[in-house]
Amino acid sequence: MSGTCRLVLMVLTPPAIIYDATVNVAMPIQSYQNFLQTASRILLDANSAHRHSAVIIINLEGLPDLDGILGYTEVDEILGKLIQQTHDALNAADIAGPSGRHQICCLLSDLLTTNHAILAAHKIMRVFTQTHRFNHRRVSLLPRIGVALNTSQKDDLRTLMSNASTALHHAKRSRESIRLYDENEKDSLLSSMDIWSELDRAIDTGELQLVYQPQLWIDTGKIRSAEALLRWNHPSRGFIPPDKLIHAAEGTELMTKLTLWVFNTALRQCQEYRKTGLDTGVSINLSAGDLNDAELVELIEQAVNIWNIPPGEIMIELTETAIMEDQSNSLETLHALKNIGFRLAMDDFGTGYSSMERLLLLPLDEIKIDKTFVTDMLSRPAHERIVSSMISIGHQLNLDIIAEGVENLTTYRHLRTLRCDAVQGFFVGNGMAMPELIKFGLRLKADEDAVFR
Repeated sequence: MSGTCRLVLMVLTPPAIIYDATVNVAMPIQSYQNFLQTASRILLDANSAHRHSAVIIINLEGLPDLDGILGYTEVDEILGKLIQQTHDALNAADIAGPSGRHQICCLLSDLLTTNHAILAAHKIMRVFTQTHRFNHRRVSLLPRIGVALNTSQKDDLRTLMSNASTALHHAKRSRESIRLYDENEKDSLLSSMDIWSELDRAIDTGELQLVYQPQLWIDTGKIRSAEALLRWNHPSRGFIPPDKLIHAAEGTELMTKLTLWVFNTALRQCQEYRKTGLDTGVSINLSAGDLNDAELVELIEQAVNIWNIPPGEIMIELTETAIMEDQSNSLETLHALKNIGFRLAMDDFGTGYSSMERLLLLPLDEIKIDKTFVTDMLSRPAHERIVSSMISIGHQLNLDIIAEGVENLTTYRHLRTLRCDAVQGFFVGNGMAMPELIKFGLRLKADEDAVFR
């Protein structure tokens, strides 16, 4: 690092405090605008001298809960101490201050290379993930960091802060601790915002629909359940992939509304196709965010009572990543759903980071082997061994096993040899509208198609 700079740190309290590291004296100022003014001036000098610079924004997701417990004044004091710790982790030419109620912004104005900004972010993360105690209280900070590089050496402070905020947003969505800004992601974020703004209307106006992919039980050759899959054919954007739709909604109030729409629609249609004589249940997907919704269990139970579907005929599917997250409230929600009588499935098994210890704690009924391993299992011996091992482990845990991505009769027959319980994929059927599902299921029930026997 070259050059010297006076370090300015502020705490967002009325009046805010500016820390002068040179003389170690706290001086009252009016607002954090002083930080913006000081940082803008330093960045202008750095750009003029063609020095590498970057902005880091640290979001402390553990602090909002403390506002109601400790009060704003004590949380402000905690933030001030954290800003001081941030300063201690940086170089002398770097400044830090508040960029929000529970955020800290750092300007790194004299980097040797842009890679040093990522190193600084990891250094800050190590500091903030340590155990912190304030006034004899242990505080969980839950830090998340967005980094924006000034690669052109022309960006102003507001642009860099906006870019770092975009990176922080994507870090939160993807559950990463540190995320570097990617220019292409701003367009993605704007697209997600547009989709989010239109989703509420789409739910109310009937633009969304469900299709059902049948799950074939190998021992009977019958459809025991069908997975409800969300579809949105936007009037101007065309088909919007479900993962993009969920990505736009997750973490917002619309996620609960969307989840309840899916649940009520799936249960209503399940009631309709069961009335035709199709003895088939329904599988419904929940997101990781759904598990953290305190009111979800009660709302889902109300939907079951409205449509009079036995809970045992409803399979709730969650991805391996969502279900394996070590959050006590997630596990509590799973047990509450299980106590009502729902069946629980781990979707995309094999693609996450399952631990056997946590797997034993989960009240699961079923594991769905991800299509990554199933589709090519006949041509890739390693995949076949993995699938065989998953089936064996699942059965030892008294779980049913469904193989996803079954595309041909040969794969189906091999899975039957491996004692897999059920299959799902193009070989059985694509996502079908409800009338098509009824015809398909009743045909199998009448033994008109012996290919699955």
